[in-house]
Amino acid sequence: MKKILLLIVLCLGLLSLSFAAEVKIGVVKMDRIIQESNELAEISRIYKLDMQNWKNQLNELDAQIKQMEQEFEIAKLTKTEAAKREAQAKIDEKKAEAGRLLEEYFGEGGKSEQRYMELLSPINTKINNIIKKIATDEGYTIIFDDSMGTVLYSAPSIDITDLVLLELNKDTVKPTPDNKTNTTGTQTPKPEDTFKPDEFIPKK
Repeated sequence: MKKILLLIVLCLGLLSLSFAAEVKIGVVKMDRIIQESNELAEISRIYKLDMQNWKNQLNELDAQIKQMEQEFEIAKLTKTEAAKREAQAKIDEKKAEAGRLLEEYFGEGGKSEQRYMELLSPINTKINNIIKKIATDEGYTIIFDDSMGTVLYSAPSIDITDLVLLELNKDTVKPTPDNKTNTTGTQTPKPEDTFKPDEFIPKK
């Protein structure tokens, strides 16, 4: 509701300006940009591969821990107390290693979050620059993101999404889908591995 009110106020302000100068409004469907950008598809593919690599490392540690626990249960009846304490200490150390790795990869500010921003930053800048160039070349006063739920209606004639995609996808090809799937279980969380329209809001 606040977004809609803000949009109404902004539109009223633009209407008042139109008496003094011509106002040209455009819209971009950022959800379409995300779905149809070749570079974003490649970025998503790379990010998912990184995520899978980290998950595989944690899965491997998890398998090692389970194996160590099974061996401990089998052998503990014949072990001395000192040997049992040593074996349990090794299991606890391996669990601590897995916990540290989990936090390093998927904790707040961890590698997954850093990698996400590292991959998004250049394409975000590129999209913003393309929108600014089209706005300047075509004389747009303001451009809205039509995928954010703030634009209630827009005429097709002011939609510049195709222009943005044409510029964004030139000299690029869509990556081939990776059909490999992981069949191993994982106890790791499921971090965000798709891109959201609000991450590509043009910056002033």
